[in-house]
Amino acid sequence: MSPIYILLILPVTCLAVDLKPYNVTAHMMFHESDFNGDGEMTKDESDRVFKGYDVNGDGRVTRTEYTSFTDSHTPTLHALAHALYDIYDVNRDHHLDHHDYDNFFSLMDGDSNDIVSEDEFIRYWSILFVDLEHIHGGKGK
Repeated sequence: MSPIYILLILPVTCLAVDLKPYNVTAHMMFHESDFNGDGEMTKDESDRVFKGYDVNGDGRVTRTEYTSFTDSHTPTLHALAHALYDIYDVNRDHHLDHHDYDNFFSLMDGDSNDIVSEDEFIRYWSILFVDLEHIHGGKGK
């Protein structure tokens, strides 16, 4: 399994993760999620990322599946994993499924053309990392 699946594509090369500079982290995340290397992220590629967490293969990702996978690779991001899961689970049904994946994709797709460019991806994730600094410890680094 690719390191892409950590917190929806956070790198896992070490246990203590410094996400700054955010644009660099987002750039690496984008290239890990662009499975075919064409410079664009499609809905299928976004779905593939989420499905990587689906341990039991039932087509839905539970909080336990998501956070257990994250904890096994980068336990220092446990709180961030929970915060991201809450963002992804837009209908609050405690499962991530196709509806949630589509919503997340739409949030990143700034021009609504059904393709997430690298610039759109970096912009979205950089803002999200700033918004969640209180959780992942980004302040003062």
